[in-house]
Amino acid sequence: MKRISKCFLALFLILSMCLSTYKTVEVSSKANMIITQTSDKLLGNFIGSAYNIFYGREADLDGFRYWYNMLSTGKVSARTFIEKFVLESKEFLDSVKLKEEFISKIYRFIFGRDTDKQGKQYWLDYIDGRILYYYRSEYPSTYKNSEILILRWNINDSPKVISDVMNKLIFSDEFAVRISLMNIKLDKNNVNIPVNRTDALSIYNLLENDIKLVDYTDEIEKRKQEALRLEQDLINRVGSSRLKNKILTYLGDMVNNVAVSFYDVTTKESFDINGDVLFKAGSTHKVPLNIVLYDLVQSGKINLNSKVEYVHSQHYEGGSGVLQGYLVGEYLPPQTFAELSKRSLLNSDNIAANMLITGINQVTSLYREYGKILEEPLNRTGNLFSTNEMRKFLLKLYENKDNNPYYKNIIQYLKDSSTGVRMGRYIPEGIVANKYGSFQGNYHDIGIVFGDRPFILVIYTKDLSNAEKVIADISKIVYER
Repeated sequence: MKRISKCFLALFLILSMCLSTYKTVEVSSKANMIITQTSDKLLGNFIGSAYNIFYGREADLDGFRYWYNMLSTGKVSARTFIEKFVLESKEFLDSVKLKEEFISKIYRFIFGRDTDKQGKQYWLDYIDGRILYYYRSEYPSTYKNSEILILRWNINDSPKVISDVMNKLIFSDEFAVRISLMNIKLDKNNVNIPVNRTDALSIYNLLENDIKLVDYTDEIEKRKQEALRLEQDLINRVGSSRLKNKILTYLGDMVNNVAVSFYDVTTKESFDINGDVLFKAGSTHKVPLNIVLYDLVQSGKINLNSKVEYVHSQHYEGGSGVLQGYLVGEYLPPQTFAELSKRSLLNSDNIAANMLITGINQVTSLYREYGKILEEPLNRTGNLFSTNEMRKFLLKLYENKDNNPYYKNIIQYLKDSSTGVRMGRYIPEGIVANKYGSFQGNYHDIGIVFGDRPFILVIYTKDLSNAEKVIADISKIVYER
């Protein structure tokens, strides 16, 4: 009897152990199933967010099912999935162009949150650095780094940089944790992929879509136009550089005896050679003198019919002009501002110019008015100017931004006084409005050349025996550019 009791006891213990094992396996199986279902839902939202963030739409069922099955079975890795969605996706590349937008989208997808201001700046700086690393050599050495970054405003022009950013984010510790919770491959690493995963349709029906659409249209157009303007400026810079080099080659050893300032009023390209060196300007100063006169006339401070008294000790100067022929001893009748302006430009009359200076200084300071035009104080006397300063005066005359009706008088007088020498020697008659001058053997010429490709040119020389030829040759080189 005791032996039978022991057998029953042993059998009872065996049954108890089996039951306990069964319950443990059942609980463990249920736990694994819950974990797998959670991982599957995380994976589903991961795929869905890719559609939301990168494409700005909900995932289509066929696309979702394909990627869910590929990722959940380990046939592709998270890295491959992202590369396909970004680097090889026309839908993404057509919609994302700005660096800021790319950072915002990739950061939200990888980490499931927006980047802060400091983090955004870090990635912008990183992208700029990688752009220069990969693409700097494609541009001339004269281009500044900042200019290259403006030209490459579209992030899609820099696929190597996109790849670098993604790799840096994909292999971060934070993303590795997210991927591990989904039970999928990060890259080529081996992981235990659950066998019994939730079917794709069930997960698709649980998707939580979060589509945030930001309109970057205006900013994209702004960057595009900025790049186009810069591109044109750079082309012009190269063009002006070639023209400058051509003139430098022509000048050779004469370069220290010549100053040149050029401006193309169409393309805005410009250059100078010794452009800030001061010269005795000779009669070329009569152009800015008359610009100031007509500015004062427009503002009502001077009446063109008002007259200026002649003072022989102040105003007499030999050389060019007709008024000296009207002198009776040391007397000359008072002259109107209108007549003085005409004579100073049409006949390069020195007496007329001196009388204009007096008349203007009775109203204001002539050199203070010069400084206003040049946008810097002109603390000097003695008719000293640089070619760059004269270029500014001529540009003001050409552009006439204040619509001064009297500026046309200056241009017409200059055209009528052109005699086919110096600047006008090789340039067709009628399109040259120039004013030449001389001082103690130094020869100059300044002017606006109209026509199909209008430009401003200022040439000053010193101590050259063939100065008039040099001025004519440089003018020809510029005209035929």
